[in-house]
Amino acid sequence: MKRTTLLTLLSASLMLILTGCWHNNKEDNSCGYCDDSGCWSCDGDYCWQVDNEPCGDNETCDVNQICTDFGCANICGYDADCALGEVCLEAGYCSAEEAPETRCAADEDCGNGTICEYDESLGYHICVPGCASDDECGENEVCAPCGRCVPEENPVCGDSKVFCESSDDCGTKICNVDFKCALSCDMGDPLCPTGQICSDSVCIDDPAPTDPECVFSSQCGENAVCLNTYCHDTCSIDDECGFGEFCDLGVCKADYRPDLP
Repeated sequence: MKRTTLLTLLSASLMLILTGCWHNNKEDNSCGYCDDSGCWSCDGDYCWQVDNEPCGDNETCDVNQICTDFGCANICGYDADCALGEVCLEAGYCSAEEAPETRCAADEDCGNGTICEYDESLGYHICVPGCASDDECGENEVCAPCGRCVPEENPVCGDSKVFCESSDDCGTKICNVDFKCALSCDMGDPLCPTGQICSDSVCIDDPAPTDPECVFSSQCGENAVCLNTYCHDTCSIDDECGFGEFCDLGVCKADYRPDLP
C-alpha cells in the first residue's frame, strides 16, 4: 500500500513536469492532464480532480465544448457560463479555480495526498502534503496510506473510536452503521444538521450531494468553510453552531456524540 501511495505521488509529480505545471507561468491556469483515473487540473503544488470527460485520440467533446489538457471544457464568455468552482479563462473556456488554501477539521476533509494540520501562523487547520515514504517519518514510525506518520506497531489511519454499539447507548439518538449517534428525522419534513440528509428516518452524512453549495471555502464567505460541498460555519464554542451540531476543531459539524440525560 505504501508503494502504491508513493508511486501515485511520483506519477502526479511527473505529470506536473510534463504538462509544464511544475513552475506554472501560464496566465490562463490551463495546466492539467487526464489518465485512467479521470481528468485533473493542476497548479505548481497540487492536482485536483475535475468533472471533465477525457478527449483526444479519436475521442471528441460535446457541442459547445473544447478539448483541453484537462478534458472537455465548456466554451464561455463570462464566469457565469461556467459551473460552480470554475472561472472563464481569457482563452474562452472554463477551468477550475486555482486551488486556494483549504481549511479543514479532519483528514477526510482533504485529498490528493494531503492531511489536516494546525497552522500556527494562520491560527486554524489547513490541508498540507502528507508523507510519501517511511523516510519522512521519525524513529519507530511508518508512513501510513493516509499520509500520516504512525507507530509501526499500529499502522492504521483515521478515527476508529466507537461511540455506540446499539441505540441504547445514544439516549435520544440512533446508533448508525458507523457506530456514531445520529439524530432521527421525519422523511416528510426532514431536518438535519448541515452536511447531512434524512435517509430511512435517520440523519446521515450526504453520500452524494446533488446541489453543491461550494467547491472551495472562498465561496462560503468569511466565517465558513467548504466540507463535502456544504458551507459549514466556523466556531469557537458549541453555542455558535446550528441544529444538531457541535464545534469540532473550529468548525460546526453534526454532533455524533451520545445524548444522555
